[in-house]
Amino acid sequence: MKRLSKEERHQIMIRELRKKPFLTDQDLSEILGVSVATVRLDRQTLGIPQLRDRMQKMAQDVSSQPMDLRSDVQILDLTPGEKGIALMTTTDSMLNSAGFIPAERLYGMAAGLAEAVVNKPFESTQVGNIKYKKPIGAGAALIARARVIRMRGQRQYVWVFITDRDSEVFRAKFIMNILADRGV
Repeated sequence: MKRLSKEERHQIMIRELRKKPFLTDQDLSEILGVSVATVRLDRQTLGIPQLRDRMQKMAQDVSSQPMDLRSDVQILDLTPGEKGIALMTTTDSMLNSAGFIPAERLYGMAAGLAEAVVNKPFESTQVGNIKYKKPIGAGAALIARARVIRMRGQRQYVWVFITDRDSEVFRAKFIMNILADRGV
């Protein structure tokens, strides 16, 4: 692979981050064929904030807009078969009688993102291992990150982590049995 000039790297970095704003420095280093340190220097030169700050800004921008009435979860970034990121801003209408977001709402967010990431038909009977780590109230901008961590035969193992700012509030591991392609 030909070594890119600084200007070419900067153009590619800007283009890739416009398409997928949640690329990590590691992702960018692989795309550009340079070290993570070089990516960080290029980001600073271009005034591009680190991933966490980009995510917080995106969450603030999205939460200030009206939510889609059909769904309270918005997929922000998706690479089918690999990973995805989703956002849910919690509201008063989501709270249970104790004043917290119920576990089934977070499970639904995690399972929905896992299904979107797998992007293949799978058996409705799947394994889900969850942990609700911290109660959440209204007004939180929850970010869910899903990643396919392993594939064994027809099974895909997907981990989903839901965070509120920098604090993990929920995590799930799904083992999804993918159905054979039926050529439909």
